[in-house]
Amino acid sequence: MDTKQPNLDTVGTGSSNRRARRARRAFVVLALAVLVVVVVLAGALVRYASQHAGEREGTSRQTQEFVVRDAEAPADQSQEQAKPEEDEQKDKANVEPVRVDLMMIGDILMHERVIGTGDNGDGTYSYDHLFSQIGDDISQADVAVLNQETVLGGSAWPYTGYPSFNSPQEVGDAEVAAGFDIVLKATNHTFDYGYDGVHAELAYWASKHPEIAVIGAADPNGDGIAPAGGTSPAGPWLFEKDGFTIAMLNYTDVLNGSVDPSNDARVVSIADEETIRTDVAAAREKADLVVVFMHWGEEYENEPAADERRWAEVLYDCGVDVVIGGHPHVIQPVEVMGDDKRKMLVFWSVGNFVSTQAGAANMVGGMVKLSLVKDGDGARVSTYEFIPVINQRVVTWHGICAYKLSDYTDQLAAESSVSEVDGGRGATRQWYVDYCASVLGEGFDTETLSVHGEL
Repeated sequence: MDTKQPNLDTVGTGSSNRRARRARRAFVVLALAVLVVVVVLAGALVRYASQHAGEREGTSRQTQEFVVRDAEAPADQSQEQAKPEEDEQKDKANVEPVRVDLMMIGDILMHERVIGTGDNGDGTYSYDHLFSQIGDDISQADVAVLNQETVLGGSAWPYTGYPSFNSPQEVGDAEVAAGFDIVLKATNHTFDYGYDGVHAELAYWASKHPEIAVIGAADPNGDGIAPAGGTSPAGPWLFEKDGFTIAMLNYTDVLNGSVDPSNDARVVSIADEETIRTDVAAAREKADLVVVFMHWGEEYENEPAADERRWAEVLYDCGVDVVIGGHPHVIQPVEVMGDDKRKMLVFWSVGNFVSTQAGAANMVGGMVKLSLVKDGDGARVSTYEFIPVINQRVVTWHGICAYKLSDYTDQLAAESSVSEVDGGRGATRQWYVDYCASVLGEGFDTETLSVHGEL
């Protein structure tokens, strides 16, 4: 019997293939599972990385934006602050400067022999000669000021000299013809002919020359208010040019006599601290600069007296810009008070312009010249000058006048009568130069023969 034996090789081989196939299937399944896991994990990692990368980028952007804004903020703020400053500087630069030239001379002392030089011999008087040598200086000024020391009461009374003065009103005509704009009337001689004399002079100015500002006294027959600033109750006298306003006030610290102590201050502007503070405060509200003319000090003294300095401190404290003084009948130095924040210019005394006093020192007066400016930086004194003038004491018809020291000569000095009555002093031009240098000090320029400077 033929019994088939199993093909062990085949059987064996078949059995191994099935196991291998199962193993391969298991491996494939496992590999697929691992691959799935890997893919899942990889996707998760990619999403995680992407998410955090975005967050990091966002954080970076936020930080960068913050830093940029923070860095730009001060620059923007600085630009915003700089722009108004630049605009302000441009506005200042675009402001057209306005300049006012102011000049002043000292006391017009009409002694009897000065009065005589204007007597035409036919009952008329003329006094143009008094100002004949300074016409150009007057005409170059926007505002020209003088101190009319004596009463121009006119022919209602005899013409008299010291101690109680009454002068021809033709003196005023000559002052106007010369070009003066302001007449100061607060002096120690205001009441020489009482209230009637004040009224007579102010009535003359009002009727004959109403364009002239008369400050320091008020008509006792009128309101008698605010005499410091003019003959009306309008307050400080104001000069205006192209939007530049200058206030002017006039006071006297000395009076030779009283008419009515209860009323005098309503007629003449008497220096009083409360009044001055009130007046200057009102002036500062209306004007860019304040100029005060003071009648003060000790006669014949070349240095400012204690009272002058006391009043100067009050005026500085009030905010005054310029003070021009008179009354001592001689010149006194020029001084700048204050500091870098604020200055006040003081001409302590401009002395006499014309007189027949006996001393050569009394023949020396001062001409003040101020250049006042308003521009984008405000208003201020730009330049100043104090020019000595010499009263030519020639007591003949039309003989008396005043020359600037720079125009004075030895011949003129020889022709003057002052050296004869003052022991030879004033006999030469050099005497006047030396005298001015001794009084005015280091500020006196021997080349220009003046004191000058800038503020």
